[in-house]
Amino acid sequence: MGGKPSKEPTGINGVWSEFCTFEDENERPTKDPIHDAVSLRIDLYYLSTRVPTKSLRDMGSVISRCKKLKSIRMIGHLFVRSNVIEDVLVSLFQANGSYYFPLEHFSICKYALNARGFEAIIPFLTSRGELDCLSLENCEIGDDVAGAIGVVLDQTCIDNIDLNGNQISARGLSNLFSGKNSIKLRSLNLQENSIGKAEVDEIARFLSKEGVALQWIAIGKIRLIFGDYFDPD
Repeated sequence: MGGKPSKEPTGINGVWSEFCTFEDENERPTKDPIHDAVSLRIDLYYLSTRVPTKSLRDMGSVISRCKKLKSIRMIGHLFVRSNVIEDVLVSLFQANGSYYFPLEHFSICKYALNARGFEAIIPFLTSRGELDCLSLENCEIGDDVAGAIGVVLDQTCIDNIDLNGNQISARGLSNLFSGKNSIKLRSLNLQENSIGKAEVDEIARFLSKEGVALQWIAIGKIRLIFGDYFDPD
């Protein structure tokens, strides 16, 4: 039968919708995320424990069709198994997906993130040309993930990284700083990591590199500010 073509679906529905919030530029929840949402907040804990994989992929499809998203923030609980996290991230940010929104900020907080989990989102992160801030706070990140972040730095414009509350040692810092784009970092938060002499030496070696753009770094309870960088805290 003939008739008018159906309009592009814009709303959110399904079991996953109650565990995420799409907000417009006025920080108000929107029912039309595809056209209006500039930020997305996801409760990863409930999403990973109560939502089946098919529904997660449906949610990933909605995310991929958003046009204005600038910020994605995911909050979880550390006791969720790492393999569950990997499955969730693979479903939400599919490696073969096409994304056209101007993402600037991507964060995961309080979610045990191993190397495979992080590698699951590398294709998504490296496809975001405007991304400049990566926050992985209290994610139990170790040296392997720190090394993978170094790889991402070489393929993106990220210049602000928050790794507060993780388990990164001198080896991880060495891997993080080994990429050619690491010198472009403007801010780096390493608070609440086990920082000892070996880690401080690694940071000092990095700071001594020619062309380092770093303007703010937090180590333990110490914050070092270089130049005119504004410290929001």
